Amino acid sequence: MSLQEISPNLTEDHLHEIIRKFGGVKYTSWSFNGNAAKKGDSNLSELHKIIVTGEDDKGIFFSIPLIIKTSPKNVGRRKTFRSADFFRNEIKFYEIIVKIFYEFQSTKENLKSPFKEIHPCLLSFLDGTNDFLILENLNDCGYFSSPRQKPMALNLSRLIMQTLGRFHGMSFIIRDQDPELFKELSTVLEETYHSNRFKTWHGNFIDIQTDIALDALSKIYGGTEIEARGKKFLTESSLFDKMVSYIEARNQYTVISHGDCWTPNFLFKTIKHDGKDVVVKAKMIDFQLARVSSPAIDISFFIYCCTNEELRAQHYDDLLKAYHDSLSEIIKDFGSNPEKLFPFSALESELQKYARYGVAISIEAIPFSVMDDSETANFNLIKGDEAVPITDIWILKRLKKVEDQQRLADIFKHALERGYLD
Repeated sequence: MSLQEISPNLTEDHLHEIIRKFGGVKYTSWSFNGNAAKKGDSNLSELHKIIVTGEDDKGIFFSIPLIIKTSPKNVGRRKTFRSADFFRNEIKFYEIIVKIFYEFQSTKENLKSPFKEIHPCLLSFLDGTNDFLILENLNDCGYFSSPRQKPMALNLSRLIMQTLGRFHGMSFIIRDQDPELFKELSTVLEETYHSNRFKTWHGNFIDIQTDIALDALSKIYGGTEIEARGKKFLTESSLFDKMVSYIEARNQYTVISHGDCWTPNFLFKTIKHDGKDVVVKAKMIDFQLARVSSPAIDISFFIYCCTNEELRAQHYDDLLKAYHDSLSEIIKDFGSNPEKLFPFSALESELQKYARYGVAISIEAIPFSVMDDSETANFNLIKGDEAVPITDIWILKRLKKVEDQQRLADIFKHALERGYLD
């Protein structure tokens, strides 16, 4: 495989630049290391692994494992999934938001725990057709992902909530200490998924999701208040319009948010402790849906799409505390007052208003999450150079397994108990 086969605008000059970023003086070679995405985990892009080798000023060779994320070569696929929109948003996130986060942080002295949960982008290219991002391959740095089919374990869930707290905390810090800078950051991103201008693009996709959710509710909680309230939430008015309203809400607690908090977008690293692997770090990846929204959007997305009812019943309050403690800690580390900026009572209020988004997005995310790899679509089979309806490609069916129906229906049980459906 050549660089141009990975992306027509990718050249050896880009690899030279990356070698220099890692302290080298000369790029010497590169090798293809396979496709990075497991089938079903990357819908909007193609992921390639390569190894780049260079030489330092002492003549010592070193290698860097890279992920190159490219816009699909298949023109029909690219148009069907609006790849240009998603790549433009993610590149802006890395090249503007992340860079400013780290530049802002660099002006602070004596930070106990600087924000490091997002690995910077090494290089990017944007022309709307052959877009790409180059990132360090964290899998080769000891990071791993959790299977999307399984609900998150408690230790991983707690770490993700802490990571989201630190990520959201950066927005609170910058808005407090440099309001004009945060105002500028708030205009960088564009909504790429739940916006009225994409309602036609979504077509009847949400109707298919709703049917799956209603079927699960009927089979697990038929004839109960859970089914009745769930049905009312899903069908009483346009669910898509409600999701747009949750996303577009703005107040003093609005943050830069991840936007796509499902399992494949978190990576974990372990250390050995008493002979056991202990998870100690998490990184967030994939920011094509990054947006400006309430913190409750990310939190509820993760809670409802990535955990099960057993964990929520036992540990939901603990997870919220882990999130808020982590957010408060980084805010204090930067010299601001978390009780002034985002007290726990404000977090609870945001969840009361906007955790409904997590309920709504779960009826899409869970059927995709539990889908067997063999059932996921081969997007490159899209023929021709024109877009096709996403419902022709993103094919979701009623859940067959009782445990999958239970996982989906239980979301409405928890949301009802918490008053999120009132």
